[in-house]
Amino acid sequence: MASNTQRITTLLKHWPTDKVRPSSVSVQNYLQACLQPSSTEPTSQKQPQQEGQSQKVNIDEKSINALSSLLEDRYARRYPLSPRLRRPASNPDHYDNVIREFDEAPDRDWMGRLKKRLGGLLRLR
Repeated sequence: MASNTQRITTLLKHWPTDKVRPSSVSVQNYLQACLQPSSTEPTSQKQPQQEGQSQKVNIDEKSINALSSLLEDRYARRYPLSPRLRRPASNPDHYDNVIREFDEAPDRDWMGRLKKRLGGLLRLR
């Protein structure tokens, strides 16, 4: 079990943060819940409900292996995308623009969001 704790700690240290996903449903939050010590002494009816949020979550070996393989990009290396799929002829920069938008969107202020929305409405071709 100690090796699982070490592997979860390593995953937690190296897993990239997702600016778009709320922290309450992030992978880091889930992994942190797996590391929390579980208490086995429910004393009242209210206490188990409050501890339900901080209770230790069990994670099996297969899930840890899956998260490790995603972190190491094993699938991207084993099954690489063809350049034609990554850069379609109709719009070669589409996926680069999507990634850039995901990076920029969380840090944009209300004026930047308004400018972006108006720019989309008034787009000229």
